Amino acid sequence: MMKYNLHTHTKRCNHAYGEDKEYVENAIKSGMKVLGFSDHCPQFFPKKDYYSFFRMLPEQAYEYAENVRSLQKEYKSDIKILLGFETEYYPETYDAFMDFVRPLGLDYMIMGQHFVGNEYDEDSFYTANEGRGKAFLSQYVNQVIEGLDKGAFTYLAHPDIVNFSGPDDYYREQMTVLCRYAKEHNIPLEFNMLGYLNNRNYPDYRFWRIAAEVGNSAVIGYDAHSPEVLLKIDAAGECAAIMSYFGIHVLDFNEMELRNEML
Repeated sequence: MMKYNLHTHTKRCNHAYGEDKEYVENAIKSGMKVLGFSDHCPQFFPKKDYYSFFRMLPEQAYEYAENVRSLQKEYKSDIKILLGFETEYYPETYDAFMDFVRPLGLDYMIMGQHFVGNEYDEDSFYTANEGRGKAFLSQYVNQVIEGLDKGAFTYLAHPDIVNFSGPDDYYREQMTVLCRYAKEHNIPLEFNMLGYLNNRNYPDYRFWRIAAEVGNSAVIGYDAHSPEVLLKIDAAGECAAIMSYFGIHVLDFNEMELRNEML
């Protein structure tokens, strides 16, 4: 299977490290044929005194795009490089966000729903926080499906990030809805290597049992926040082996549909 990774961050998001070129060179060392940069995108919140600093600022986006495009040319004989973003779907900011990113000519976007609501508002919550109950889980599922239905996202990153503490039968009910939607719309689900390596609340194997029953396809996402992560070939193999254990097909890059028609 062709080695690739579409989930790569840069130092512009304020919690990743290393130079863009280092990511590219380590991807080549590891035998990757495709590397996608998908740093945390800017957002445009109507509350003027709020900005989340785990993402790049709008004024950094053009430099980000130009640098990735420059690396595409520099390394074109060694690796295919793609320009993307990872973003949440926020109903109140989606249109402004899309108006901003379209001129950048992105190759793809992935959805990583770190917050539900619109992030800045009172009803929002960080999805990986503990103690979330039924109302929050259903809100997460509904908002993710609403966002995926826009047709702009190539895949769903860490779909199991939501840290649900309620009954298992309700978790199964809600996540079955999400998995069935993804299956019906040919949207892959990401097995997140960062969560796997750092023992986070995800990957959640309850979720992957449901995905296996529904018949979803998967992507291994390195979620690289440092160039060294791209050298962790053994860890990527372990993640692929877990998917194989569940009977879930991990897509080769050539099987991926880069949903960039909206971009």
